[in-house]
Amino acid sequence: MTISNTSTKTTTLTRSDIWFNDGNIILVAGSFAFKVHGGQLQRHSEVFEGMFDILQPSEQDAVDGCPSVELSDSPDDLYHFLCALYDGLHFSAPRPVHFPRIAGSLRLSTKYIVPHLRQQCLERLTLDWPCTLEGWDARELEALTSKGVYSPRQYSPHPVLIIELAIELALDHLLPSAFYDLSRYAPTKIMYGTPGIKSALVSPNKEPRYVCLSNQLLTRTFQGRESAQRFLINFLVSHVGTRKPSANCLFRRNCPSHPCIQAFREIYLNMFRCIGGIDSGRDGDPLFSLAQGMELLTRPDRTEGERARALMCGPCKVDFLDDFARGRETAWMHLPAWFGLEEESRQEGWGGNSEMDE
Repeated sequence: MTISNTSTKTTTLTRSDIWFNDGNIILVAGSFAFKVHGGQLQRHSEVFEGMFDILQPSEQDAVDGCPSVELSDSPDDLYHFLCALYDGLHFSAPRPVHFPRIAGSLRLSTKYIVPHLRQQCLERLTLDWPCTLEGWDARELEALTSKGVYSPRQYSPHPVLIIELAIELALDHLLPSAFYDLSRYAPTKIMYGTPGIKSALVSPNKEPRYVCLSNQLLTRTFQGRESAQRFLINFLVSHVGTRKPSANCLFRRNCPSHPCIQAFREIYLNMFRCIGGIDSGRDGDPLFSLAQGMELLTRPDRTEGERARALMCGPCKVDFLDDFARGRETAWMHLPAWFGLEEESRQEGWGGNSEMDE
């Protein structure tokens, strides 16, 4: 960043919407100028406080009678950051439209050390990309429309955008759920990527370029997807397909045609028919598939589970549900390993994102 006292640049700058007539400092990013209050920035950021200390009264004729500071930041990021400082961060539905504000504010609140704003952004992102299974389940429940249709992109941004931001800012805690979310797409959709963030200032009428993962990150995504599916299949074979009745089973003497074993088999076949949630548009989602298995015994409106509920005794149901709950917890704990995100795998340069034109 540099401080300028050259008034000739005024003709080459575009005034942004953030232009206070009583402002006393001009921030310049690219070809955009922002006239703001130095005291407001100093109050929240020690970086700006130190920066403005070197401004001298002789420089007051720089731009519009104020000293100017040239920043290397994106004009859009600076715009969102200043809006957040002046107006605060407020979120409403649909949430994906707020991602540019969050991303820009997070980048610059990290760079210029504005703790409260950075914390707000991280709390918002952590709700959409949680670190706990309970948080993930709450997120997935919110992604259902009023008609029960699963529509995650109306609820949260595309996971490729989150992965890109998390890698850029070393937000490792967001990566497991983001990679898992992406891995549930069909392979062609995973490779296709998603439109990037649309510019609010530089080119607001231009559609953004598509953002896709690097080959290394694509490999991690596909390996994680395969690991998740392998986990689900192994779980179903071990805990459903070859399941034995509970030690407290009420029908343990009925060996020739054991009703609980019949129920296990029906659930096993039912889950394999819709493995990965394909019938619900949720491909490659073992957490969802295991939850479905539990709902076969707990939700009265699931007609495909009526016979299994009628056949299985109470103690076997309890043990069955306990095993499935532990299976989901185990799957969640394995997410970092599935996608190569464990501590020993976090090496500098391990991956990145690339952009390509449509």
